[in-house]
Amino acid sequence: MKRITRKALAVAAGAMIAALGAVVAVQTPAAAYGPTANSLGCRIYFSDTGVGSSPSTWADTFTLSQSPATPAPGQTVTVSLTAAAGTTNGPVPLDAKSVPVVVTVGISGSQTGTVTLNQPNYPAAATAAYAKLGGFTTTGTFVAGPAGSATLTVKQVKFANSTASTYCSAEGDRDHKAAPVDTTIVQAVTVFDGGASITGITGQTVIDSARAGNTISFKVSGLAASATLTAQLKDSTGAGTGEGSGTGSTDATGAGTGTLTVPTGATTGKRTLVISDGTSTVQVAVTILGTPKITLTPAAGGAGTTTTVKGTDWNPGSSIRVNGYQALTGAPPPPATADPAVTATAATDGSFSAAFTVNDKATAYLGALSGSLYALSAWSMSADACTAPTGSNCGLTFQLSQTVTAGSLSMSRGSGTSTITFSGITLNGAAQTATAGLPAINVTDFRGSTYPWSLTAKVTDFTGVPGGTIPASALTVTPSCTAHAGATNAVTAVAGDAGVSLGGDGATICSGPDGVTALTGGSFDAAGDLSLAVPANLFAGTYAATLTLTLG
Repeated sequence: MKRITRKALAVAAGAMIAALGAVVAVQTPAAAYGPTANSLGCRIYFSDTGVGSSPSTWADTFTLSQSPATPAPGQTVTVSLTAAAGTTNGPVPLDAKSVPVVVTVGISGSQTGTVTLNQPNYPAAATAAYAKLGGFTTTGTFVAGPAGSATLTVKQVKFANSTASTYCSAEGDRDHKAAPVDTTIVQAVTVFDGGASITGITGQTVIDSARAGNTISFKVSGLAASATLTAQLKDSTGAGTGEGSGTGSTDATGAGTGTLTVPTGATTGKRTLVISDGTSTVQVAVTILGTPKITLTPAAGGAGTTTTVKGTDWNPGSSIRVNGYQALTGAPPPPATADPAVTATAATDGSFSAAFTVNDKATAYLGALSGSLYALSAWSMSADACTAPTGSNCGLTFQLSQTVTAGSLSMSRGSGTSTITFSGITLNGAAQTATAGLPAINVTDFRGSTYPWSLTAKVTDFTGVPGGTIPASALTVTPSCTAHAGATNAVTAVAGDAGVSLGGDGATICSGPDGVTALTGGSFDAAGDLSLAVPANLFAGTYAATLTLTLG
């Protein structure tokens, strides 16, 4: 950074106070400082040597805080100073992170010394001329001394780079580098040497873990004499929303006892029991256990499979029984399987691990039981694997499957053509009969069912050329129905009635029986003898008709 840049920073501070007007300064220490408006005086020192120049006033809103709020002797304390707005830049742009901030805070009272707070990366971004540099927070730490009251005072704020530094302290036209004056940014700190411990927890064999319904007994020291105590569960740092309503009291020495019952629905995990006398607090870590659970690895397998059962949130040190259980068919609990139970002991964190061998094929769950605590995890019994115990055997089974697809009901002509020629006749003044044979029709029923079937025939009138008609009713049939050569039939087909006219509704040639519940099917040859009654008086010529066979 050029020297003129540093000068621009100091001038910017002067412009800022002109814009903001008068501010209120806090003159006396407070339990916590800020956010509060205050003003500091500043000078720039080129090359960090010589006498400062460009005196200015920097007005801002400051917050001075420390954590923990009430440290114990020997505890590390983090101190923070926050400036809400920062300064306004001068006529020269500034690079990001080119103006580190260093704050000196004095410690007085029950211990003395200083703590240095730093923000090395200021401003956060490159800043144009006459633009806000932005707020900042500086932090540093010190170790708390003996019990008592101490005071933190901001003594000096330094904006530093390699070419120039700006020093600020209490408002006034003085040498803020060599002769700073303490600011009025002051905070009181109480170093507290009280303590707390847990002396017992109902339902537990340990004193660092509890669950809903357990009563925690505690003792304290170093608190106010003859005070009424309150206690709550808070997060692992001792902060957050309190849970539970514990009570207790102290004696004339500030020592005391009390209890807190863990409420239903208390937050589980690492927690802190925070105990207060109304002014000071002490705390002690405690773990709140949740609902006990188990997991299985693997969670499925065949007979002889050994699974690892792991549990969490069980009472530390408690004995746990692991067993197999059948599916629940009535009121709980489910019935146990024939597999022998195993036992485990919960560790200090409430976890356990046990190996359980599943042999009973009725196993639907594995469960863990300890007193009134109980947890189940589903088990999937597999038929795909087994492990043979020593000196014994194990077996697997397969379920076989074969798909049989239905065929069809069909028919086809045998040898010959589709033309049937009757025996010829010569008119002689008397009625005569012409005959012919219906060629074999092969009927196949490969449906694999109990359905019946029938083959029927129907004829049209015979029409003569050049004229004349023989009615369809004149044609009769004597059917036959036999098994096709080489066929393996489930039933015997039945021929239709003999001498039935093929006119009108026609006649049945052959049919398969109604199987109802019995399997039907096979291959059959249906045929028949045809007889045509020719009238005595008829035009001479050629007569033709159509015979239709229907399978259904």
